[in-house]
Amino acid sequence: MEGRRYNLISRYFENAEVLMTGAADIEAFLNNIPSSSSSETSSSSEESEDEKRKAFEDFCEVIDGYSEEEFESHMRLRRSTAELLIERYASSILPKTHSGGRESLPPKKRVFIYIWYLSNAITFRKLADLFRVSISTVWSAVNSVSAWIISVGHEYIKWPEGTMAKEIQKKFQAKNGIPGVIGVIDCTHIRIKTPRVNKENYLNRKNQYSLVLQAVVDADKRFIDITCGEPGSLNDIRVLRRSNLYATAQSDLQNLFPNNSFILGDLAYPSTSWLVSPFKEDGNLTESQRHFNEIHTSTCGVAKNAFGLLKTRFRRLLHFTEQTNLNFVVNIIVSACILHNVCIASNDSCIEVAKDEGLEPGTQDGPLESNFPTHGIRRDLLFEYLLQHNKI
Repeated sequence: MEGRRYNLISRYFENAEVLMTGAADIEAFLNNIPSSSSSETSSSSEESEDEKRKAFEDFCEVIDGYSEEEFESHMRLRRSTAELLIERYASSILPKTHSGGRESLPPKKRVFIYIWYLSNAITFRKLADLFRVSISTVWSAVNSVSAWIISVGHEYIKWPEGTMAKEIQKKFQAKNGIPGVIGVIDCTHIRIKTPRVNKENYLNRKNQYSLVLQAVVDADKRFIDITCGEPGSLNDIRVLRRSNLYATAQSDLQNLFPNNSFILGDLAYPSTSWLVSPFKEDGNLTESQRHFNEIHTSTCGVAKNAFGLLKTRFRRLLHFTEQTNLNFVVNIIVSACILHNVCIASNDSCIEVAKDEGLEPGTQDGPLESNFPTHGIRRDLLFEYLLQHNKI
């Protein structure tokens, strides 16, 4: 299925140099495309180009002149976070020129365009008008910055090991008393425009076209593993089954989940030796089992909060209204997840956690695949532990 081609952030990380090279090729191609504005004529002069550049400079100055409150309102992150991105991006790229000999857009301007696109529900045309540049220039800037963010994403989205893993387990246990939890898994849907091919694969249960974002989240709402790009018709179990996380759990369980650690998932998931879901309500649950489910659900809420924060901060992820290039859409989603972690690492909490404004995550139950190993032993052991320690 087409979504497999877009699966797994690890593929981006492992091929960062190739990806960046590809981005440069796209950029070179785009820079040779003339402006799509119908008001321009073939006799456009250098003077009009200068006017555009001057207007662009002025808008960047407007952004620079924003108060901290205004900056956070428009850009959806703090000025210090944007400055960090600009500094790192600038140091990672070589000076470039357009084919006509004019200077390429400076790093700061590219980052501003990318952030504005990600943080606001705005079309490429309106974004180009806002910055007074061509649509192709906007597209090039967004692609360039998103590709760079993906190339450094392994620094921010990574599976916890050693001391970090222990700290996460302590934080989860302090929350509701459940020991050994290293993360919470869940899925959310990102609405997209009707795909050009195989569109039926992307039609979800709400009759909306979407891509699935699967994430494992730690106690601080940080993404520690993501899988992005599977089509919206797949339920959560199938997305998990096709992910690198599942493959690694099957082949290298001890290294992925040291010291008998595990992840939690809601009722959309089965219980396994490394994934604990709640008891299914069948009308016969004991009071202790229901209390177990309450504690479990409360702990799992951190994933829904992370998705809510992601979409509240980066409103582009609420709905991609004009792009049918799924590679582009996946790149934007992945880069947004990385930037979400950058904000957490920078203590950038200017956006309040909100309810997931997209489709409800983790609600697509479906039949288990015949080769999906399921058992409730780990859940039963956890239940007995909480019972013995008077937690339920």
